[in-house]
Amino acid sequence: QKVYDKYACWCEKTTARKAAAITDAQEALRAYGQTILSLKGKVAMLSSEIEALAEGIEANKAAQEEATAIRQKENAAYMAETTETKTALAALEKAVEVLVKATTPKKEKEGAALLQAATEAKAAMKTVISALPTNTGLSMDRVAQLTAFMQETSHEKYMPQSFTVQGILTDMYDTFASDLESATRDEAAANTKFEDYIAVKTEELKLMEADKQKKEGEKAEAEVRLADTQQMYDDTAAQKEADVAFFDETKAACEAKHEEWSLRSSLREEEIAGIVKALEILTSDEARELFASSIKAGKEVGASDAYDTGRDITPSFMQISSASTAAEAPLRAFNALKAQAKATHSLRLPPPPAGGGAEKPTAAPTA
Repeated sequence: QKVYDKYACWCEKTTARKAAAITDAQEALRAYGQTILSLKGKVAMLSSEIEALAEGIEANKAAQEEATAIRQKENAAYMAETTETKTALAALEKAVEVLVKATTPKKEKEGAALLQAATEAKAAMKTVISALPTNTGLSMDRVAQLTAFMQETSHEKYMPQSFTVQGILTDMYDTFASDLESATRDEAAANTKFEDYIAVKTEELKLMEADKQKKEGEKAEAEVRLADTQQMYDDTAAQKEADVAFFDETKAACEAKHEEWSLRSSLREEEIAGIVKALEILTSDEARELFASSIKAGKEVGASDAYDTGRDITPSFMQISSASTAAEAPLRAFNALKAQAKATHSLRLPPPPAGGGAEKPTAAPTA
């Protein structure tokens, strides 16, 4: 009984502990599952944001490259135009200077000086024409006047044409100077606008790169947490399965042992009840009186069967036993007494209590 009680205590404590472990595992799995879903959502969201930032960074760089290329192209055109215009302005200035000098010669060298001045003026005009930009915007009338001035050989017509050409060249100089100044202002404004645009794009790029780096760190951290949580989920699920299997096996074994013990206890109780009933029959006053009156005191085992005490023992005892509720118990008692008599070689019973009315033993007859 003590061994079974100890085993039953172990069963109770073990199954209770495993049941609690299984319940805790279910709660842990539920929590891990929610955490896994949350982390997966966070990783997916961060991945989308990082992808959008990467696209924004690429677009920003492309925009800066495109703006830089356009600005370089515009600046190259400006530099070429201003160089051409400055060359034309220098030629115009030289030509005007020559023409002014040619129209005011000294009197003592009037003829020779005029010829030399005309030659120098024509040479200066060739230089001016070769240096003029392609988009000068000169009218056909002025082009014809300049051409006629360069082809003129008459000294009489030289002076009037010279003054006309001076006026044309002076107008051209003023126009080119104004155009150069305007182009310089436009170039400065365009460059300032470009620098402002690049500054804004650079700041946007810096912010996007910093945000992308931060989100990549958050994503890496979330992925590590997700992997750890997934591993804990798998370990807990495996442990739960093992606990459930152990719980089922232990419960089945304990129930089988309980049924076995219950059957054994029931049989034992029946056996004890039978013994108790037999003892009640054998130790009752009627049984003691029967034994005292049925067995002749002094008759030894091995005595002649011809010797008779005058009592019929077996039928009387069997008659009593047949009247009892447990028919087999008296028979077993009889067999036990018979075995005791053979073992002691005597049919004597223990003396009955005082007042039992037992017969005094008599001497066995002699042959």
